[in-house]
Amino acid sequence: MKLYEFEGKRLFEQAGIPIPPGKVVSSVEEAGGLIGQLGSVMAKAQVLWGRRGKQNAIIACDTEEQLADTLGTMLGRTLFSDKIEQVLVEKKVDIAQEVYLAVTYVGDSPTIIVSSQGGMDVEQAAHESQEGVWKESIDILKGFQPEQAAALAHRAELDVHCPPPTDIMVRLYNMFIDSDATLAEINPLVRTHAGDWIAADSKVEIDEDAMFRQARLNLPERLSSGRKPTPLEQLALDNDRSDTRGAAGRMFYELDGDIIVLASGGGTSVEALDNLCLLGGKPAVFTEYSGNPTPEKVKGLTKIALQHPGPINAIWVVGGRANFTDIYETLIGGIMGGIRETPDFDKTIPILIRRAGPRDEEAFAQLNKIQNHEGYRLFLRGMATSVADSARMVINQAKKHREQSQPASAEI
Repeated sequence: MKLYEFEGKRLFEQAGIPIPPGKVVSSVEEAGGLIGQLGSVMAKAQVLWGRRGKQNAIIACDTEEQLADTLGTMLGRTLFSDKIEQVLVEKKVDIAQEVYLAVTYVGDSPTIIVSSQGGMDVEQAAHESQEGVWKESIDILKGFQPEQAAALAHRAELDVHCPPPTDIMVRLYNMFIDSDATLAEINPLVRTHAGDWIAADSKVEIDEDAMFRQARLNLPERLSSGRKPTPLEQLALDNDRSDTRGAAGRMFYELDGDIIVLASGGGTSVEALDNLCLLGGKPAVFTEYSGNPTPEKVKGLTKIALQHPGPINAIWVVGGRANFTDIYETLIGGIMGGIRETPDFDKTIPILIRRAGPRDEEAFAQLNKIQNHEGYRLFLRGMATSVADSARMVINQAKKHREQSQPASAEI
């Protein structure tokens, strides 16, 4: 999980790493008086992407009027596909030197990365080049000791003008371990003319599989992409967490198309989405279920997907050959269970199912009975039909349904 800059700095502050004083605001009014309190400030858009400075998303402000104008322009703007809803306004730091400092995993070991040159574009150099960059792998059982930090700072020549930031280096490593982070980066770590070291920026990523033991962080829900989930996406996440057996809704995206995609199996899911988009289809919802989830979880996921407010012209249930997922239970009790329980479901919507695995023949026989007795439009395919051909079929059926659903033009 990627953290916003202000969230990472909150962790820094809790770890004893100095940060500039400031405030996170979501409106121009909330920033009133900050110039008087802090003096010159930096207004920094809170998005989960780098290179904000090159996108005019980090702006220095010296007056209340300038800050108000900046916030008025910045808030609500879209940057890297994310809407800017919060801005960190913090005291402008007096910069004498910029340093790059990070902790991440290289192989199996936590590794400290230091460069005496911080600022924009240094991240790529720090990870790709050895020139001007110093790295040290840490024994996770022994931890990162002050004498190691001092030696590394000396090699990076951080002790030339003033005492090096060895304490910050150790604290950053400890925060990295304690927070189950996969990355903790300060760029830049600033030395002021007074000789103080301050974390002027933060980039922190937490291992999502360890979030269950990081409740103390109190982080709002967000998708792997970083953006906040929509109401339906949140319902899907809640559905997935309702039972530990299998996954159903852990990945759920609302899009602007008209085909609901209920995919199964990581590789096949990606292949299905690629083929659908390359062939001209547009998903309305893309979600996954796998790992033999209970019928109730799959049914819940299906009902959530069918709440998508846009037009639905086809449903595509697609997957490879399952090894242990019960095809009968997930299709009959799960997918069809969700469809049957959806009020006013339009039975003219084509439902194309491409699945195989345990009890698949039994499942397809029951689906044929459901189609004959209840009037659903089911198209059943097994592994003899490729994912690409299945995508072509669902695109074609969606087109037919779309055309049939359009009101006839009035004759003149």
